[in-house]
Amino acid sequence: MVPNGFAAAFRRCFPDLVGRPVLVALSGGADSVALLCILHEVAGELGCEVAAAHVHHHQRGDAADADARHCEALCDRLGVRLAVEHIAPGVPGGVSREAWWRRERYRALEVARERFSCAAVATAHTLDDQAETVLMKLLRGSGPRGVAGVRRRSGTVIRPLLDVARASLRAYLTQRGVAWREDATNADLSLPRGRVRHELLPVLTAAFPAAAAHLAAFAAALDADETCLGDLLRGRGVWPEIGRPVPVAAVAALPPALASRWVLELAGRLPLAEPPSRNQLAAVAAMIAGPGPRAVDLGRRWVLRRRGATLALCPPPLPPFAPRAVTTPSCVTLAGGAVGRLGGVRPAAKGHRASLRAEVADLPLAWRPVAAGERFGGRLVARLLAAAGVPAEWRRAWPALVADGTMIWLPAVGVAEGWAANGADGVAAELEEPWERRDK
Repeated sequence: MVPNGFAAAFRRCFPDLVGRPVLVALSGGADSVALLCILHEVAGELGCEVAAAHVHHHQRGDAADADARHCEALCDRLGVRLAVEHIAPGVPGGVSREAWWRRERYRALEVARERFSCAAVATAHTLDDQAETVLMKLLRGSGPRGVAGVRRRSGTVIRPLLDVARASLRAYLTQRGVAWREDATNADLSLPRGRVRHELLPVLTAAFPAAAAHLAAFAAALDADETCLGDLLRGRGVWPEIGRPVPVAAVAALPPALASRWVLELAGRLPLAEPPSRNQLAAVAAMIAGPGPRAVDLGRRWVLRRRGATLALCPPPLPPFAPRAVTTPSCVTLAGGAVGRLGGVRPAAKGHRASLRAEVADLPLAWRPVAAGERFGGRLVARLLAAAGVPAEWRRAWPALVADGTMIWLPAVGVAEGWAANGADGVAAELEEPWERRDK
């Protein structure tokens, strides 16, 4: 299949992408290098222009710089357009480093996709990656959604190599004399995937030569079942959102098979590291049936809480943070993932906005968390935030903008008296919440 049969498989799996440009996520490793070369080789047959994007994480020093140079040389040799996107090395406090990097990596790839006007981003997940994922999820006690593994398509991201073994890709590159880079972290046995890849799966394959293929096929079958049940659920389910609970009865009325999928669908809308486990699914079922736990942590401190006859979704608390001095213009990520912007910066798709007097640009400005018992306009900040619908978990460290030590803007509430701009020449201020609420 490499590359014989690749074009036919691409047409079968992604018929809407035939004849449209595709962006390859190019790390420099064997799998992504092979994907780029294969797509380049069959581009004429598919009518797909191929571009590439390399995301530089700035985490591995000279090795990461060498990866970027390797990608540049390869794309120059193939005549493929390449975007090198950079992720700032700092990770905000209160968030998972791995989850942050993954989110920023896919965000960078999306930026490159739009820049090159590509229809999709192709990543090089292989049959072996799928088998490893299934094993890891099973051993961690994940539910059906997790064990279904890596999806062939998620939004604008496609994975054309899910049926191809990693060894086949390396043989393809070796035959054509194409070099690749090795990431030393892939061989780190202290990481769960490293142990599965280099210790567990080889033992299974020695005893059962087709183990990886069978695990990948199992994931594909389970994913098809999950998709079918998801389609059924979409017509019957209701989901809580931040600040908008739903009746317990609406979920309790679902058949058991759909009720567990209801939890998985809810979790799938959240930035979790992995789907809920069997134990979490059982705890939610007990909470809905009652009596049972009053709250269940779905992961990353996203909590589903029963309050009387309703189910409420509670986000992770915002962690306190040290005041962050800023200038105009500026864009800073605060603890917990909130983003503050001032002046001529890219506006948030959704967020709290204010227009401040132009003079604030000449004052010492800072974002800081609100303090316990603090007042704004003569009223308690905690009560003002509650009235504005800010979740209780965010109120203790809600960011406020201060000028020379004075709070001039409390997002979600308003601008302090005398600080609002009189005309269109004021300073634009924005706060993007760490998680988009749909009820604002």
